[in-house]
Amino acid sequence: MNLFLYLNGSRRGPFQEDQVEALLAEGLLRPADLASDGDDGALKPLSTFRDFRSTVPSPTHREPALVPEPAVFSTATSSRVPDGSLGLARESLGPYARGRLKPHETPYHQTNLHWIVFFRFALLALLVLFFLALPFAISIQALTGSQLGWFVLPLPAFLMLPPALAYASSEFVITDLRVLMKSGIVHGKTAEIFVSDVASIAIQQGFFARLCDYGTVTIRRTDGDEECLETIARSAEFRDWIQRMQSGKSSMVASAVSL
Repeated sequence: MNLFLYLNGSRRGPFQEDQVEALLAEGLLRPADLASDGDDGALKPLSTFRDFRSTVPSPTHREPALVPEPAVFSTATSSRVPDGSLGLARESLGPYARGRLKPHETPYHQTNLHWIVFFRFALLALLVLFFLALPFAISIQALTGSQLGWFVLPLPAFLMLPPALAYASSEFVITDLRVLMKSGIVHGKTAEIFVSDVASIAIQQGFFARLCDYGTVTIRRTDGDEECLETIARSAEFRDWIQRMQSGKSSMVASAVSL
């Protein structure tokens, strides 16, 4: 019998019996998870199907799951991947990542834009200050004797507003299932990629970028599409964590969800 499972907000499948049994044995599916025996069939708890009633592990004897239960996840500070690495507390994530996480999903790494995004705007602000604002203020005072022109001196500081908003609003989080990405406010962009759908990851770094530990990360999906993330802090570590998720036990669930 083939089953369709309700995972990550949508119906996925079909899954063969041995796939479902393997997910149950790992603790990555629970008896209360919804399933149906047809693509348009009614969803009901997995434990109600006769073929799996005897294979569903008892809550008191179930093997420890790779991902903590929702009630524990909200209070625990961490969980572990197979190599012993600690997961992140949900409270440490930004609002976008917290809102997108599923109850059974565990975050393991997060990063942000690098501080270098402020550099060119700071340089532009200094040029505007010394070559426009300051000469203007001096000219107004020389011609009129008024000091009103000096009030334009703080205006170049507003040039720092765009990078500040971009830095504060950007979130890049890697979980055991997905890569969550958000950047920008006015022209905001969000993207979510299942770890199992990542075909390759490329990093572009010049000498100065390697020195300051940032780079441009290009994630290529298995369908050929690409996501380009510019000026990512600790870009090599970001790539390594995606590869770690692909090689760990969690890739089993990611592969199943991507069907």
